[in-house]
Amino acid sequence: MATVQVPAPVPGETSWISACPGGLWEVRRRWLGERKRGDVTPMMGSLCKVRVRRSTATEGSTPHAACREHDSTDSVDSSEQATSYPRSQDSVLQLPLDEWFLLRMGEGQCDVTEGCLEGMRAGEMCEFTISAWKAKSSKAAGGDAHGSQTENTTGEESSQQSDRFTVQLHSLTPGQESWQMTPGEKWAWVLSHKQRGGQRFGNGDIWGATDCYCRAVKLAITLNGKTRRKPADEAFKEGLDGEEDDDAALTPCYDKENEQAESADVSIPIEEEYKTVKAELHCNLSLCQLKLGQLGKSRDSSIKATELNPKSTKAWYRLGQACLQLGELEESRTAFGKILELQPDSASARAALKQVNNRLKDLDSKLGQRLSKMFN
Repeated sequence: MATVQVPAPVPGETSWISACPGGLWEVRRRWLGERKRGDVTPMMGSLCKVRVRRSTATEGSTPHAACREHDSTDSVDSSEQATSYPRSQDSVLQLPLDEWFLLRMGEGQCDVTEGCLEGMRAGEMCEFTISAWKAKSSKAAGGDAHGSQTENTTGEESSQQSDRFTVQLHSLTPGQESWQMTPGEKWAWVLSHKQRGGQRFGNGDIWGATDCYCRAVKLAITLNGKTRRKPADEAFKEGLDGEEDDDAALTPCYDKENEQAESADVSIPIEEEYKTVKAELHCNLSLCQLKLGQLGKSRDSSIKATELNPKSTKAWYRLGQACLQLGELEESRTAFGKILELQPDSASARAALKQVNNRLKDLDSKLGQRLSKMFN
């Protein structure tokens, strides 16, 4: 019996917050025209042929006419590569307007456009507005779609200076949800996100780097317990050296029914590599969050990094910095002291520890003065 596809009802406006090089932006999306049929929508790894255009009052009032404009006939092919386009601090939409553009879902080239593409089918169009989003009591300036600056001094969460665009999905290649991927495929994405995050951080794109590291961490978490066991010859050698027990070294970290297949898949990391990379991701994320003023998140990320790799001096230093700025001086002193245990000649740790001790002494002195006045 044939299954009849029932078209989904046209949903109302949806909104979310997206990260761009200049900061956070509120995105509001609504569909234009009738929804298409079919189950194929952009997923992770899908190569999407899209065009983003500025929306005019005329176009917004005649969505059907806008949808009929379809001057590109070539469908995207899985052998093609995503369009290379440099990310810019002065742009929210990290892609050219009015041109067909190949965007790969999951890479975070433009978080706004990726969010709009979710749930779309080939041939559909939606309209979206973007507005600079500022947290409470924030006076930091952020750029709009043209690079102009907006500033919020109201002390309330708000969005200002909205711009309106349309995004049209011409065609797409199949992708996968994360749960459909093999552990090896997930790990490849983790490493690519980590590399991309480092590149963006080096270019001053802190929000973009944060997005990459967050994507990597989320995927890495799903690999917990699915790492590859160490090769028998390496495990046996380490056992002879007394570094670990033979039985423990040979114990697989994954389901026994998949033991043979996953053991042969070298794309899956061994447990040690998995923990090392995951610790580096949390450590890098902590630094990004520290630079963005997200002190609580930075502290939490660095704690996770130290738990995964207690010998990481970078992770302990990030923890010390975050706690110092949060006023958690005892925790900060412990973190910087841990660095000196691991690396006694660390000048930066000694200087930071001296700063913490001076602040603690100052606090003790002020407390003593208050107590003296109280009893006198």
